[in-house]
Amino acid sequence: MDNLLNSDIVGTDITPAQTHMTARRLMSYTASLGATEDVYLNDLRTGGIIGLPTYVISPEWQVMNGAPYRNVLGADNAQMWRCIHVQQDSTVFKPLRPDVHVTTRGKICVLRQTRIGAYIAVRLTTSETKTDTALAESWFCGIFLGDKVEGPDRSIAEPPAPVALGDDFTTDETTMLEVTRALPHLYTEAADIWNPIHTERTAAQDAGLEDTILHGSCSWGAAGLQIVREFADGDPARLTRLGARMTGKALVGTSLFMRHRTQQAEGGPQQVHFEVVDSQGQSILSNGYAEITA
Repeated sequence: MDNLLNSDIVGTDITPAQTHMTARRLMSYTASLGATEDVYLNDLRTGGIIGLPTYVISPEWQVMNGAPYRNVLGADNAQMWRCIHVQQDSTVFKPLRPDVHVTTRGKICVLRQTRIGAYIAVRLTTSETKTDTALAESWFCGIFLGDKVEGPDRSIAEPPAPVALGDDFTTDETTMLEVTRALPHLYTEAADIWNPIHTERTAAQDAGLEDTILHGSCSWGAAGLQIVREFADGDPARLTRLGARMTGKALVGTSLFMRHRTQQAEGGPQQVHFEVVDSQGQSILSNGYAEITA
């Protein structure tokens, strides 16, 4: 029997989730991506640490994997684990600093049928709980593999269109990330994002995969770290937007590399267009786009 997602859920507000953004959380998240810099890891640093902006995906996951969202979908564990993350686009309005309580809200904006399953897009906003000051806004887009949409396709707002790629990329010769057997476990615990296909080979094989695969959000976060290093003088507060499509499986044992080009909009932020490929040149992230403030 097909698993059905009713398109009447489009427009539904998901019950907010609360997260305490501690120094421990910010440091462990960035360390799992390979960060070594004081700005992320030295809490005795003058001015304290600043979190990598892609950390926003951790409080967002408390919404995207929480009981209220599952209840709206009518989804059990097996169905949730079939949802593959296919696009993430996050805009961060303020530097992420420790000891801040945040509230993350979600709204289901799109549900439509695709050839391989039910496509869903959720818009997420994260704010300081005490002041309601906006910290970030993101789009999480996924596909529930093999599932069907009951009712007509519906949309009340669309995520940003993927930025078109060119053919004038520069390829970094240094490895952006090594996908070791341990990495998905470290990232799972540091980001508080767990799906057994990333850490348990039995679950991966049950899902039709040849081995465990790295989280798409881990590749995405590592790309953010690399972009800060190369184009923002190591200052994470300057990375204000990062978006990409998750287009390939990063298998254990591979290395990931970034290809990129930059352009400067007059009076605007520096723009970095990028993609991430594995050791065989297969695309892992495509249509990547980042904005760096002056």
